[in-house]
Amino acid sequence: MKKIALQKILSVLMVSAIAALSFTSCKKDDGPTDMPIVEEQTIFGAWEITDGSLVLQNAAYVHINEDNTINILAEDGLGFKREYTTNITVTENQLTMSSGYGSQINNYNLDGNVLTISPPGSSGDVTLTKNNVSPSVADWIMDLSAINEGNAPFDAEVDIAYNGTQLLVGNGYSGENIALVNPTTFAIEGEIVTTRSAFAVEVEKYNSTGKYIFQSDNGNDKFYGYREDDNSLQVESFGTGAWIKGLASIDENQIWVSSNSEEALYLYRYDGADEILNTINLDFQPGGLDYQNGFLYVSEGNRIHKCQTTPSFKAVETYRIQNHNVNGIAYDGANFWLSTYSSGSNKLVKIDLSI
Repeated sequence: MKKIALQKILSVLMVSAIAALSFTSCKKDDGPTDMPIVEEQTIFGAWEITDGSLVLQNAAYVHINEDNTINILAEDGLGFKREYTTNITVTENQLTMSSGYGSQINNYNLDGNVLTISPPGSSGDVTLTKNNVSPSVADWIMDLSAINEGNAPFDAEVDIAYNGTQLLVGNGYSGENIALVNPTTFAIEGEIVTTRSAFAVEVEKYNSTGKYIFQSDNGNDKFYGYREDDNSLQVESFGTGAWIKGLASIDENQIWVSSNSEEALYLYRYDGADEILNTINLDFQPGGLDYQNGFLYVSEGNRIHKCQTTPSFKAVETYRIQNHNVNGIAYDGANFWLSTYSSGSNKLVKIDLSI
């Protein structure tokens, strides 16, 4: 009897010990899951500039990429967008950006979600806040591709227009007359006789045989309108600003004019009561223009800005075509055409952009 009682006591003690050991083990396993997770601080990622400006005026967002590149995105008060990309080197407290003029070494301090960059010189610190939902580089300025491309008829950086069947190519310095170009073969099918150096050319949006062909003149601050059917001079504007590089007809009364030298766009009324209805001052030199479906398209460098004109003027989209300098733009009813300078020659390029 004593032996049986002793066995029962030992069994109870063993069960209690196992239970205590299991309880202790469970508590140890649960411990780490209750500890806070600390994210590692890193300069890489997407940032929004909250104070100051970096490289570009009106810089808004910065992408510091782990492939050792940086993208700086800027937007001015009218919505015109810019983008700057270069190589970088990142150390513990310095961000070095490469440029065509050498390297710029910027000291930086990272404190949680706040990055402070101190450019060299006395330009002041730039404060950035982590922003993982900032616009992507691809959405900021959308890249375009060429559908068709051919050589331009003139060795000149000029504007183009479309008359329903042909591209009208300004002559600039190089040709005597405005060329009428087949958009499929790029052959010259005719010409519009002129004595002017037409850097800008446009077809009036008017359903009549008497509609005008507009053109500018080298260094002149005026534009001129000739009847399409008999090439007689009908319109001579007053001075708006030298080097008119683009003209964009709205209807039989109004036309947009770009002044390269004045860095301005003018909405001009020419139907017998000549006046400027609106002036848009820019911070860049505009090139060719086109007006389609209520929007004004403005060329600048390798970029094309799509702009609303009412109720207020604002760029709503920005596109670009890499390795091309855009001098003129026209719409053929399905796609836009560009007059560009690329790889040492002037091109006519049909792009994958429609309205």
